[in-house]
Amino acid sequence: MSRTILLPLLMFLSISTVLAQEQVTEEEVNREKLFIEANREKLLGNYDKAVSMLRELYRQDGDNAAVAYELGRLLHAQGEIEDAVTYLKSATDLAPDNEWYLKFLADIYQQEGRNAEGAALYESLAKKSPDDQYTYFRWAYFLVKAQEVDKAIKVYDDLEKAIGFNEEIARRRHTLFLGLGDTKRAGKELERLVEVYPNVLEYKHILAAFYDTQGDKTAARKVYEQIVVQDPKDAKAQLALAGGSNIQQDELRYLAELRPAFERSDVEVDLKIGKLYPFITMVAETGNKVIADAALELTTIMESVHSSDAKPFSAAGDLLYHSGRRKEAIEKYRATLERDENVFPVWEQLLTALYEVGDGVGLYEAANDALDVFPNRAVIQYYLALGADATKRYEEALDATSMATMMSGRDQALRGEIQAIEGQIYSHQGDNAAAAAAFKQALELAPASSDVNYRYAEYLLEKNELKNAKAAAERAANQMPYHPYYTNGLAKVYYQDGRYEAAEEWNTKALSNGADYWPGALELAGDIQFQLKHTEQAVSFWQQAKALGGNSKRLEDKIANRSL
Repeated sequence: MSRTILLPLLMFLSISTVLAQEQVTEEEVNREKLFIEANREKLLGNYDKAVSMLRELYRQDGDNAAVAYELGRLLHAQGEIEDAVTYLKSATDLAPDNEWYLKFLADIYQQEGRNAEGAALYESLAKKSPDDQYTYFRWAYFLVKAQEVDKAIKVYDDLEKAIGFNEEIARRRHTLFLGLGDTKRAGKELERLVEVYPNVLEYKHILAAFYDTQGDKTAARKVYEQIVVQDPKDAKAQLALAGGSNIQQDELRYLAELRPAFERSDVEVDLKIGKLYPFITMVAETGNKVIADAALELTTIMESVHSSDAKPFSAAGDLLYHSGRRKEAIEKYRATLERDENVFPVWEQLLTALYEVGDGVGLYEAANDALDVFPNRAVIQYYLALGADATKRYEEALDATSMATMMSGRDQALRGEIQAIEGQIYSHQGDNAAAAAAFKQALELAPASSDVNYRYAEYLLEKNELKNAKAAAERAANQMPYHPYYTNGLAKVYYQDGRYEAAEEWNTKALSNGADYWPGALELAGDIQFQLKHTEQAVSFWQQAKALGGNSKRLEDKIANRSL
């Protein structure tokens, strides 16, 4: 007999023994026999028969927690979720100190997306075991899934009071603050982590990287300097401080030494990719174009030596994408898929790149091609909706959001982002009532999502609701300060608000991360420069916008008149 079967049986017998220490009645003996028979039928796979026996036993002895628990487990195995929950709740009510009952019920709540109920269960467990970190983490998890982030942060605060400050608490709280767009408090968590554990260099690296993402290069440099003092051989810190001078030369020398091996056709392509992988990762983390170019020389060799293999083209795509050359990356991803169309991450990266360069036609066509290979991926429908919206195929876009919603399952954040796209589509159709309803639902599902807040800000800006648009745009851009759409969106809001220097800062981030292909972003850059009284730069940006197909009503006049 397995341990899981034995446990409820022993619990049943022990309960019966306590209730009748002096005398066991015939009725009690029969109930014990029935319980044993039910477990035997379960072991034999006769679930229906076992359920029938346990239902009868529960009818006779409804105060027996072990019977209610076993009945709930069997019903859950048969897919009868509501009945299972009913009996498992009965078991937890009858035996509130039994953690296994509560945790099993919580697992079902998680599977079914009943996050508020799961949070309530773990709250009760935390009160019973205030020193159990796992219980607090699960409690906070359910609260986050239920979109109650502030309460989740309070849970971590309470855990810290119980067991003291540690890395796990700091990292989790940091992530939640970022989700709320509260970058100041997010940074405080990492700063405190470094203060409490000054000898752990990994924490300093995390803090420096955070400062970098926030654009605070001075603070990041100070942290890297501290790292080098503690470990003069720390390559990553040296690279950050020296601008790549010494360490970068070593990396470039190493890549050059790989060339003879890469030129040999008898060296397997996977071995070559393995040698390149650390440099692809480095470029992804730092955007270092010099390292990317050196690595691209090797991928070019591989493309020739292993011309039918998809991997060299995929590696080149990633190097180009992460070093800011998205249009060139798109061509490499297309070449990858010509050789092997069954690699989903490459499709996803291609769609992301097409979206980021603002190629609505290309995005629409690629998403349709991707659906032929992966028809059941919500993210492809997501991008199809964006491509269809960009090409004014609004009904098709709404069909895609409907399909994406069905495929998203219980992913509440993704469903919220899909609803935000629906709001954007309705807005473009001129249906303001439907747009408002869609954005309301999106914000209820995923209030902290950058994507939801960005699209909502665009919608509000169109309606001239500047104050609310600014709050939403800041939430989006501060959380992901290197995303071209979010940063450009905040720049547009600041421009409308007359904050031209702030608009310049954020639009520059957008241009350096893919928006330099967007006529609208370049025209905005010209408008900002004109407001800052830099007429020559303004005209230059306007001309670039026109060269890329910009056709706003006033662009030609701006260039001709050298004025807004």
